[in-house]
Amino acid sequence: MLPERERHALREIEAELEASDPAFAAALSGRTLREARRWKLLLVLCDITALTMLIVGLFARDAGLVLWGTVAGGALVAWHIARAEAGRKSTQDS
Repeated sequence: MLPERERHALREIEAELEASDPAFAAALSGRTLREARRWKLLLVLCDITALTMLIVGLFARDAGLVLWGTVAGGALVAWHIARAEAGRKSTQDS
C-alpha cells in the first residue's frame, strides 16, 4: 500500500495524462484493448456462423441457408473493411 502522498501524486499524474492525451491514457488503462478484443471475437464468431450457414445450406440444398449465409458473408466483408478503415484513421490521427 502506498502512502497517501504518493497516491495523491499518482492521481495528479494520471489526471494530467488524461488531459493531455486521452487516447493514450485509455490505451494504458486497458479499456480500449479489452473492447477491441471483444469486438474482434464477435466478428470472428459471426464469420464462422455465416460460413457454417453457407456450407450447410450447400450440402443440404437449402436455398434459404445459402441465401442468408451469402448475405451475412457480404455484410461481414463490409464490417471487416469498416473496421480496417477505422483502425487506419485512428493510427493516422495519433
